[in-house]
Amino acid sequence: VKTAASDVLVALARSHFHFVMSELQSHLKAMGKVPDETVLLTLGKMARSYALRCIPFLGMTLLALRTMLSRVGSGQILHAICSVLEQWSKGVNTYFCNRDQCPFPRKGVAQFCEAIYPVFRYVVANWLDCKEEEDKQAVLGAVAAMMGVLLHEEQHQEHAWEQLLWLLHQYREVRDTSQVTKSLGYVLEMLEGVQTPIPRGTALAISTAVHHQLSDVTKEPGPAHKAVLSRCIVLQARMCPEETVVFLHSQLSGGSKAGRVAALGLLAALARSDAPAMREKLPQVVEAVRSVCNDPSAQVRRAVLEFIRELLSSGSQSCWAWDVVGHIFIEFSRTSGRLVAGGLFAWETQEDGALRALCMDILGSLDVSLRGMTKLLWPRLLQYVVPAQYSGMLLPLSHCLRALVERRERAGCKEEEEEPDAVDSQEQGRSPSECCWVWLGVVAAAPYASGERAVAALQLLQALHSTIHKALGAAWVTEIPLLLQYLEGKVWVERERLEGREGGQENAASQR
Repeated sequence: VKTAASDVLVALARSHFHFVMSELQSHLKAMGKVPDETVLLTLGKMARSYALRCIPFLGMTLLALRTMLSRVGSGQILHAICSVLEQWSKGVNTYFCNRDQCPFPRKGVAQFCEAIYPVFRYVVANWLDCKEEEDKQAVLGAVAAMMGVLLHEEQHQEHAWEQLLWLLHQYREVRDTSQVTKSLGYVLEMLEGVQTPIPRGTALAISTAVHHQLSDVTKEPGPAHKAVLSRCIVLQARMCPEETVVFLHSQLSGGSKAGRVAALGLLAALARSDAPAMREKLPQVVEAVRSVCNDPSAQVRRAVLEFIRELLSSGSQSCWAWDVVGHIFIEFSRTSGRLVAGGLFAWETQEDGALRALCMDILGSLDVSLRGMTKLLWPRLLQYVVPAQYSGMLLPLSHCLRALVERRERAGCKEEEEEPDAVDSQEQGRSPSECCWVWLGVVAAAPYASGERAVAALQLLQALHSTIHKALGAAWVTEIPLLLQYLEGKVWVERERLEGREGGQENAASQR
């Protein structure tokens, strides 16, 4: 009932804001008692829904709250007051970003900090050591939001840094650490906005805490929590890229297996970042990852492949110093080689199968339209068509090469927007060799159990018809489509036959 009543008041405030706010203020200022929980909940929701319209009432609201803080214990009232402090402090930061939209006279940063600091000081002195989990979570949100305001004023920054270390310590104190990460991310966003440098020791503490959360095998965070943790490192790296990259590199060289996987995941997040500071550090990041590409752990090598996926999808030219495309094929060959070496008694591990599937997925999902990708991929991919150890990659390889051929034909082989020194000049115009033609012909005619590779080989031959001798090119264009129609139909029939057989076996088993 209280929640419903609060929601009605917030909805009413859309058209009668001053009436609703004046009524709430009268209850808040009632002498000698703490206001009803509904009043506090509604005040918090008002700031969340009408942040800029609440700004003129900030001073009187915080002054009224100060008079009652000493009478608040643990429980619902504490949670409600913390919600008010959190939402109104966030409203102040919203005001800092949208001052021009406010019709009332502008207020300076010092005025807001003067109103918030006494409340912040009381909360820090009296509520940080609360015992109940719900109380800790409520105080966390309030302290982080007030810190976001105080960081705008230089004289209060030292106190804010102290509480940031307390915030990081809460990773050890609370059961649900996602709120700690959410609060940390909010503070880092505010720091980026005020362009305040992070002290070196604090930056190291942040990196250590976030990395530990991601590498703790006893309490692995969920996907949403992982995304926020990665976001925290990206935000920090924008402000102090050198310290962040150096820390993650140290975890690659001297950390545990879980620590290396976590560090690679964070480096992949940095590779996705479009911040200028991180773009400058990408060559250093690439070299750090390159140092663990032959790690004996399958989990680490998988993380390396995921980093390569992010690096290639970012369109960065920093990967040219390391043949990341070649590494994809090397990793595929390494896992396939163990299967072949075992002969009749080979046993494919789940990890090897997953790594091969990941290699094929990365190659098949490459975006060749990104700047520089044609010159990066064309000479490199052609060399992997013929070797037998890469035949399992023919489907994604054919798809990628055909996309490159189409792009080259549309651009007339003149992509002026790309860097002229992207690859060696001898490689830029490389054409398929005679071995390539022969191998594709053999694959197309080979009696595989599945005709998908033959279809892929013919499709690639069709795409490359412009590089064939003119005497054959015209016939090639007409003959290959006929072969493709035959093979594609055969593949479809074979697939239906296999699915029908599997369905029949399942029915027979159920009848038994």
